[in-house]
Amino acid sequence: MRHFDHLILFETIRNDEIAEKLAGLIRDKKTDTALEKSAIETFIATQRILIRRIGRGQISGNYLQDHLCGLIAEDENIFARMAEDGMYKDLKRGMTVEELASSLTLEAKTVLLMAADEIKLFSELYRFDWSAYQVAADGYDIAAIPVSHKENRAPRELIHNAMTQTDSLDAAIMLSDYFHSYGSGVFQVSPAFSAEENGLVPIPNIDAVTFDDLIGCEDQKRTLTDTIDTLISGLPANNMLLYGDSGTGKSSSVKALLNMFAPRGLKMISVAKNKLTLLPAILEMIAGRGMKFIIFIDDLSFEENEHEYKAFKSIIEGRVAPRPKNTIFVVTTNRKNIVKEVWSDRQGQDDVRRRDNMQEKKSLADRFGITLVFSTPDKNEYLEIVRNIASKSGLVMPEEELAAEALKWEILHGGRSGRVARQFVDYMIGILR
Repeated sequence: MRHFDHLILFETIRNDEIAEKLAGLIRDKKTDTALEKSAIETFIATQRILIRRIGRGQISGNYLQDHLCGLIAEDENIFARMAEDGMYKDLKRGMTVEELASSLTLEAKTVLLMAADEIKLFSELYRFDWSAYQVAADGYDIAAIPVSHKENRAPRELIHNAMTQTDSLDAAIMLSDYFHSYGSGVFQVSPAFSAEENGLVPIPNIDAVTFDDLIGCEDQKRTLTDTIDTLISGLPANNMLLYGDSGTGKSSSVKALLNMFAPRGLKMISVAKNKLTLLPAILEMIAGRGMKFIIFIDDLSFEENEHEYKAFKSIIEGRVAPRPKNTIFVVTTNRKNIVKEVWSDRQGQDDVRRRDNMQEKKSLADRFGITLVFSTPDKNEYLEIVRNIASKSGLVMPEEELAAEALKWEILHGGRSGRVARQFVDYMIGILR
């Protein structure tokens, strides 16, 4: 077995302590029965590291394979980036090197063959049987313990399937499918991220809301899905402003979009109002990536004395840098024009200055090609939302009693909205259990 120092693309594996130690054991072992003491100690040392991963598996396989799959997924190399950009999306398993030449540029073909060569190197480690070391160490083989399934195991299972292929070129093509679907580096960890001063932080538990959970707003939902479908298809898509009263489903609609389109490569980056200064760096980071991005700013508004909206307007319309073609802004707000208007904007100034001042504040909303209004549901819509949430939550009540209690609740708790309906159902489940 060649030394992992020969790896050029997959630096995470080349620099990984566990992978290097175990690869050295495979390379240097003399026989399956005559294992040197130092080799056994090295094997045991790797088990101590792997046991810390118990309970964190994401794939079918064992803990060593889980560890290697994580390293492969996190490696943001030129092969992963090319695959992410769709360079290899039309390739099929079983293709010969000659067939590749007619489908790829020389550069893309060279990188693919290099990836296949390196996969062949570390797939031997992936499939190696460590039972002889386990017997010699008179201990447990943590590496061989099957990984517990988790709900998010499916993406990593694609890597597992690639690494168990006997043909390394087929394995490289299958691995390129993973990177094209789920991204590479930090972006493969999750479909959603929060922008922080120290970088993008994955959001591990995403609200599983779907559009089926949102009653009404059919036109808004259609426009939302059509716009993201346009973005995913690589065509120019408009920024979207979602305007309406609190609790009417604006934020939930954005989460439903992510859940619908994440399997097609959509990512969401949530940016808080006090982190808007991070936007130029974020846009630079995601420009040119193969994935498509929603920059999501929830509940955005500016007071009359806050002038940061001018800088944000420059960013969103591309004055600072062109908005990447793979990105749109989706903003929710309770104010139609986002920036608060006061009476002094309309009086006490000459006509020209007054018009300029008001136009300046309204111009931010004009930077969104699509504005969707989410209205407060009427009585029948509100009760339909309550019935839907109650049904999915397992709340069983006579329909007339449910409606009567729901109407009492909305009077006492701020009016009709999807959020109020959810709070009512949660309350009833709590008192009836």
